[in-house]
Amino acid sequence: MNCSQGYGRICPLRTPTDTGQRCRAAKGCRRRRLDPEQIADLPIFERMPRDALGDLLGGAAVERFPAHAMLFEAGSPADAFYILLSGRVKLFALTEDGKESIVEVVEPVASFAEAAMFASGCYPVCAEVIEEAELVRVRAEPFLAGLRRNRDLAYGMLAALSLWNRHLKQEVRTLREHSPMRRVSSFILSLAPPGEGQAVIELPLKKMIIASRLGMEPESLSRVLGRLKEFGVHTRGRTVSIDDVARLRRLCAAEGGADAS
Repeated sequence: MNCSQGYGRICPLRTPTDTGQRCRAAKGCRRRRLDPEQIADLPIFERMPRDALGDLLGGAAVERFPAHAMLFEAGSPADAFYILLSGRVKLFALTEDGKESIVEVVEPVASFAEAAMFASGCYPVCAEVIEEAELVRVRAEPFLAGLRRNRDLAYGMLAALSLWNRHLKQEVRTLREHSPMRRVSSFILSLAPPGEGQAVIELPLKKMIIASRLGMEPESLSRVLGRLKEFGVHTRGRTVSIDDVARLRRLCAAEGGADAS
């Protein structure tokens, strides 16, 4: 069995026993067959029977991409959508002065770019791998053909996408209404363990990416982190030490009604 050693081709795995395995003929193989159970709980597929999902995805494969790999650029044809199984991917737009404005940081397990494939036909933003990631690229042509053959699946998927779109819009609206202090403290609390007392966490992303994700400039993020020192939050590189998690929750609540759970 011959195996491609690049990112653009797929190992010719054909038998049922090949699912989840890689070709053993070449160490450079970066693809394996997708197990539908890995993605069955995604919002886009949650109303879909397991057997129908397997048929719809057909020969979809899991592929490893290196950090900084570009998946697509804004304005390019939306000929596929993606499912992230591991790693991180950033969705971003370029401002008029050429700066990146991060729209979303996708974390596993999640799908993205399906709305562009269904609607506009072009990707509205760019997508770049932040750290080595495993992704499934679901090509539009066979996927849409499968939905045309089964309208019940199509209607269920559209309903799921509609609900998920409302959720995302609410998140964006909430983010814009919160103060910078609330945004940063909420983000840190989302990484902290439950309970009270001390905690040490590692920021999962570079501060520049976190700032863009929270809708602020990197300088603003640095200022907020500096202010948080008086509330027992100390940052060194990507390491954040919290003297009292409960105290940080109270601060977050005072800044706009944070979840104190």
